[in-house]
Amino acid sequence: MENQLFISINGSENIKNSLLHMFKAMQKLSPEILHPKQIRASVITHWLKNYNLRQVQYMAGHKYVSSAERYQLNNQDELQSKLEKLHPLNVNK
Repeated sequence: MENQLFISINGSENIKNSLLHMFKAMQKLSPEILHPKQIRASVITHWLKNYNLRQVQYMAGHKYVSSAERYQLNNQDELQSKLEKLHPLNVNK
């Protein structure tokens, strides 16, 4: 049991109910979280901002790098500035 990341409330190795209770408690704090996959996606997205793609692939346990690439978000501010800079109607300004 020492090498487990999570342990159950009663100390058994079956942690399914404990994770469910933990998730329900998180939902009370943040009702916009509808599914545990949202938490995983936000963690992977955070990692992509701080680590290179191969490190994130390894940390997330993805077999293929393309799986980690799916979590890359386009930075809206960066896209907006590129649009303003490169749009044909803005070139002469």
